[in-house]
Amino acid sequence: MIAIFGIGNVLVGDDAIGPAVVAAMERAYELPPNVILEDLGTPSLDLAARLMDFETVLFIDAVSAKAEPGTIRIYTLEEILEHPPGLRLSPHDPSLKETLLTSRFASGNPSYVRMVGIVPESTEVFGLSETMRAAIPRAVAAVLHELELLGVGDVHHTRECARVTSLAHCLL
Repeated sequence: MIAIFGIGNVLVGDDAIGPAVVAAMERAYELPPNVILEDLGTPSLDLAARLMDFETVLFIDAVSAKAEPGTIRIYTLEEILEHPPGLRLSPHDPSLKETLLTSRFASGNPSYVRMVGIVPESTEVFGLSETMRAAIPRAVAAVLHELELLGVGDVHHTRECARVTSLAHCLL
């Protein structure tokens, strides 16, 4: 099983990018039965137990990186464990690094992890910035590319989206 998890707080500006990309994908694509697409919101300590069920996990999240807002970066499991890129909005937020280590220690899963990270413009206001809205189609494309690399080829546009000429129209 493959899990695609959007992470982020929809009340904290650009931190909502993970859930926004998941929502766009839910509207635009039908995924095969072996692929789970879920908005995790702001996961708690129980995320480690959830990860144990999946050999492959793709995360979508806002990341702290020295790059222009809206830049998309792909992180491997090794990079996440060495230098966690996620935003920590409070010291109480569970770290993805510790969560992955806990899950892998307990079950060996997930063995394959990628993070589609998007550099935020602001986490100080409510709602996504225009920069992040513009990044949604590129983030979706990055997730689809990761699925392709994993050999998942049975991804289809929904009927509603098949009628439009622009993927961006479907995603926004």
